[in-house]
Amino acid sequence: FASNQLPDMFFKCPMGNADITKYASEGALVPVDEYLSEYAPNFSSYLADDSSIEKNLKMADGHIYGFPYLVTAAPSRIAVKMFANEKWLEAQGLSLPTTTDELYETLVKMKSYDYNGNGQADDIPLVAESKDSLFNSLMGSFGLMTRGAAQRIWDIDPATGGLRFIQTSDNYKEFLQFLNKLYTEKLLDQEVFTMDLAQVSAKAAQDIIGFAFINNTNYLGDIASDFTYLPGALKGPNGDQNYASRTVPFAGQNTFITSVNEHPAETVQWIDWFYSQEGITAYFMGVEGETYEMVDGVPKFTDYVVKNPDGLNMEEALGTYVCWSGGGNPSVADDLHFGNHLIPELTVKAAEAVKPYTPEEIWSGFVYTAEDTERLAVLQADIDTYLSDMTAKFITGEVGFDQWDSYKAQIDKMGLEEYREITQRALDTYNAQ
Repeated sequence: FASNQLPDMFFKCPMGNADITKYASEGALVPVDEYLSEYAPNFSSYLADDSSIEKNLKMADGHIYGFPYLVTAAPSRIAVKMFANEKWLEAQGLSLPTTTDELYETLVKMKSYDYNGNGQADDIPLVAESKDSLFNSLMGSFGLMTRGAAQRIWDIDPATGGLRFIQTSDNYKEFLQFLNKLYTEKLLDQEVFTMDLAQVSAKAAQDIIGFAFINNTNYLGDIASDFTYLPGALKGPNGDQNYASRTVPFAGQNTFITSVNEHPAETVQWIDWFYSQEGITAYFMGVEGETYEMVDGVPKFTDYVVKNPDGLNMEEALGTYVCWSGGGNPSVADDLHFGNHLIPELTVKAAEAVKPYTPEEIWSGFVYTAEDTERLAVLQADIDTYLSDMTAKFITGEVGFDQWDSYKAQIDKMGLEEYREITQRALDTYNAQ
């Protein structure tokens, strides 16, 4: 973009709304909405079936510039699941917790028991694959994130029906106090702020995990079969029993046509094939007879994929034929071609257990005008950095909760009211789509 050496299209190249708005306003990206009804019948059928997709596709100028990754596989719509080490529970005669208080009590008991029998106090009662995963799992129990996993800054306050800045609410303070108790008593992994999947897998290999708030049991390696799932969202101290970690099918825009493309209609038609059943099968399953076979009308991976003779794992074997790995695909990850093959059964059941507790209305990211995007970048640079820093300090105990009022006052000084006005305009546009 900087050199203006544009290709005809960008394929599998995710861009955020701010960049799309910028490059569209400069004329580098061209709108595709005028081609959809005639040249993209498959993709258009998804727009017709789920209004949330178009809400997230349209920019502030009313045009659509990119094609998205649609994730309709049910387990993948629940971004994080809650698992418990069943063997650890059985060792002490413990039951699965149903409330946040019971979770705390169970973690305390786990902390005092040497499950791996190595004589060291290295067992970790609760591990999450990231701070975000921890928040997504528990914030709903404190009445927060009422519009799903994509919005941890703003939601709708059930008491007022108005836009709420989550991080200065009384509910959020209570939530942080709960996490502070877990952290300071070493019931929560002390590396939660720097955790990644490799670390989760390494801890699983040592068999030192009691509860795991993660996306997929594949990360638990050889001890995955030791785990079970929580039967539902945990009920919080005020009776809230919600599970916020749910997303819309829309997983970001990634494929765009540029201003130098002399055949935009034909390009749209080519992209649309990947949203057809034939195209989805090819995109995720590969080549019939080589990477998959049809069994009773259902595509099934061959031994080349699931028992590769060269020792390749599933993604490596498929990667020699298809490019879905890593996300950002202009296609549809559905249950038939994705969920039923690539997601373990326990993970599926864990998602099904919490789904009834997820919000009825789910937001994704908002779209802002070019002017609001520019101003928002300035506000967020200060406010978001401060929020991240102070959230960690409250949880670790570096800052006490007697500083809560001054924390709120500082956010007000940073321009919270203007931030609210910009967000409200974007929400109004979102609701009007």
